[in-house]
Amino acid sequence: MQAATRSQGGRAAQALWEAYVQQRRGAMGLTLPSSKSLWDVVNRGRLEPHGAEAVRDIWMQFHSDPTKNRTATVLPAARYAKFVENAAKSPQFVLPVFKGPNAFENFYVQCQLPIVLFTTLEEYKQRGSAATPAMVLTHYTEMVADKHIVLVRGDIVSPSACSRGEAEQLTRLLHDFYTVDQKYSFVHAFNHRQSDFDLKRMLDSLGHDTAQLPQD
Repeated sequence: MQAATRSQGGRAAQALWEAYVQQRRGAMGLTLPSSKSLWDVVNRGRLEPHGAEAVRDIWMQFHSDPTKNRTATVLPAARYAKFVENAAKSPQFVLPVFKGPNAFENFYVQCQLPIVLFTTLEEYKQRGSAATPAMVLTHYTEMVADKHIVLVRGDIVSPSACSRGEAEQLTRLLHDFYTVDQKYSFVHAFNHRQSDFDLKRMLDSLGHDTAQLPQD
């Protein structure tokens, strides 16, 4: 669990990503838990004949088994387009998973769309450059042209670091912070004006108790 100030969170997040890039440069295609092609994941004939709502239901049911360590969601194409635009400008961020009052764990986020990596800062502290993502999120755009939706799949690589419920929480927070203008201001500051990034204010905006977190 983390109870870090904004400067500690920012420095640790940046160090995590720099080390991860050095370790895995050029190896992304070999280490992804799911293919980047939707049709390698699910039978094409199972989805294409149906409308958007039916596809959504099939996709969510396909990922409903909690023993598979996978999650799913569906985004409207317009919302995904805004995510793509903002992620290109601001590819890195930190998101918390709350464990209780004044207790949370930070996940470092790196967008390489259609892939998003989530890695705990605690994992980096323990393993340094050998740190690996706790979850990998893949966005599938094959349904955009005719159904105007994007299918999203989360592969939980380390269930001990990220539960199914936490993976769903991180996915929701990711899309909120990158597509809601008021929330995106935190993402933009983290990437472009890190001295202005206020971790505690971001946590407060999520409605959690941060009264006893360290002050600057």
